[in-house]
Amino acid sequence: MNLPRFLLPLLALACALQAKTALPAGEPLLAGDAMNAFSLRTQPAAKDHVRFSKVDVNGPGFTRAWSVATLVESPLDSIELRATTARVVKRGDVALLHFFARATKISDETGGARVYVVVRRNGVAWNSSFECDYNFGHEWQEVWVPFAFEEDFAAGEAAIMLRFGFEPQTLEIGGLDVVYYGQTQSLASLPRTRFTYAGREADAPWRKAALARIERMRKSDFAIEVVDSGGKPIPRARVHVDQQRSAFQWGTALQMERLVVDTPDNLRYREIGEELFNSASTENDLKWPVWLGEWDGNFSRPQTLAGLRWLKAHGFHTRGHVLVWPGEKNLPRGIQERLGTDRQSEIPGLVVDHMREITRATKGLIDEWDVLNEPFTNGDLMRVFGDQIMPEWFKVAHEEIPGVPLYLNDFSNHDRTTDAAHVAFFERTARYLLEHGAPLGGLGLQAHFNGHPNAPENILAVLDHYRDEFHLPVRMTEFDVWTNDEELQADFTRDFLILSFSHPSVVGVQFWGFWETAHWRPSAAMFRADWSEKPNAKVYRDLVLTQWRTHLAGETDGAGRWAERGFQGDYVVTVESEGKRVTHVFALPASAERARWRIVLP
Repeated sequence: MNLPRFLLPLLALACALQAKTALPAGEPLLAGDAMNAFSLRTQPAAKDHVRFSKVDVNGPGFTRAWSVATLVESPLDSIELRATTARVVKRGDVALLHFFARATKISDETGGARVYVVVRRNGVAWNSSFECDYNFGHEWQEVWVPFAFEEDFAAGEAAIMLRFGFEPQTLEIGGLDVVYYGQTQSLASLPRTRFTYAGREADAPWRKAALARIERMRKSDFAIEVVDSGGKPIPRARVHVDQQRSAFQWGTALQMERLVVDTPDNLRYREIGEELFNSASTENDLKWPVWLGEWDGNFSRPQTLAGLRWLKAHGFHTRGHVLVWPGEKNLPRGIQERLGTDRQSEIPGLVVDHMREITRATKGLIDEWDVLNEPFTNGDLMRVFGDQIMPEWFKVAHEEIPGVPLYLNDFSNHDRTTDAAHVAFFERTARYLLEHGAPLGGLGLQAHFNGHPNAPENILAVLDHYRDEFHLPVRMTEFDVWTNDEELQADFTRDFLILSFSHPSVVGVQFWGFWETAHWRPSAAMFRADWSEKPNAKVYRDLVLTQWRTHLAGETDGAGRWAERGFQGDYVVTVESEGKRVTHVFALPASAERARWRIVLP
């Protein structure tokens, strides 16, 4: 059955949640009604960061819900709903938390709102019996959370906490219940919410079609002719073809300090980066406030330039991130101080001055730039000075670095079924830039995902739409999958790499970091802090470095020729015959014409 695309997220949700079945009989763990047993707790510094109320809703089996609006980005544990247990529990006793949640406001780059569930001793910040992060979209989602107590607790000593200290968001929580089973049930016997996505199944038709596209469009034909110094063909010469580098750009964000300061971890960081990737971006080092020295931490302009030179020397395609991030909170202090004052008119000129200065300082070291970053949520400069400043930024960049692709970059612009407003805004912005003469060179899709990944077919549909509308290169610029479910993370990483590599508009996939210790969201990393590989790293290696690399061997025919087909990229070709051996380096481009390489064996 072919489902309409708009039903795919609903299918994913249906797959994710346990069917409603009669639960084993248990006992209440909280005093009285569970909804009333939970109350809001905030740390003093966060008391004005939240708006909290009970609201009427038309939920699945309930009509009242907590509404928790996080107004300002806050520490995780600063805003929470908390309930304490009303009975004695023993170590190993099992209980089940059950609730529904939906988001009514989302600002996180993954396109979801979050609840962090914690069970631990009341009043302490360690020795949790359970912790887990849950992500929610705009529809009601049912969550089952079985857990076991890790120690003995008297009545009132254990707390169940739902935490909301994140970026601004609004969540509604309803249908709350906590059931105590003691030793009568095991964790395995109780329902547990595990999220998935449509198209994850092993025989998904979209994946079969995508792999066929990869075979067709990411490979090219080549022929090798082996001759002696007089031009005579050499039959039965042994030929070995080994691909060294992919033409497709597989990248990661990197921290410049780790490229130039020698420590054991930094040396390993460089080693892994060189092994896995041929493209890179600065993570924070080229952001305007950082360039001016306003961030705390190990940043400096000389260090940034040294890191960029390291990337160039090691053959990376390097992206500059970012020329203009036009939200007030992401601008340097000198710009923030002028906004809303009689010096505000100086700001457009200062932006242009910065663009000229940083592009000149990095000229020859940056292969493409993100010119405009996240205008959907960072539109302060446009609101003050008008949208016409956006194409001017692209024109200034083009004047300074002609020939360097200039990108529009944003998040949550990869699926119209889950964030139609963001996709529509991104499309309008790109069209406005082009209509006003901006030399827009590419579209950046950040591609941050949480524990509820989007259906691959939905992402492919948006890629098709951007191709048909704009005919511009697309790069996945900040890919990561932020979840503690490593199996889900690995499966979606596999599918995201496949769908991206299969689409003709996509020129590269860039991860937003790879090591837990150097990652903005550690659970999204590919390598743990001790450098052990997670399942998503193994998936990456298998696809990018094994399945999508060509290594072939054969013999020339009677005319001295040998023909094959391989993935586009850079090759080392070795030919041997009668004790003689030569090695040559060739590039296999994307072309409908067969590449022909002539090798002379003296």
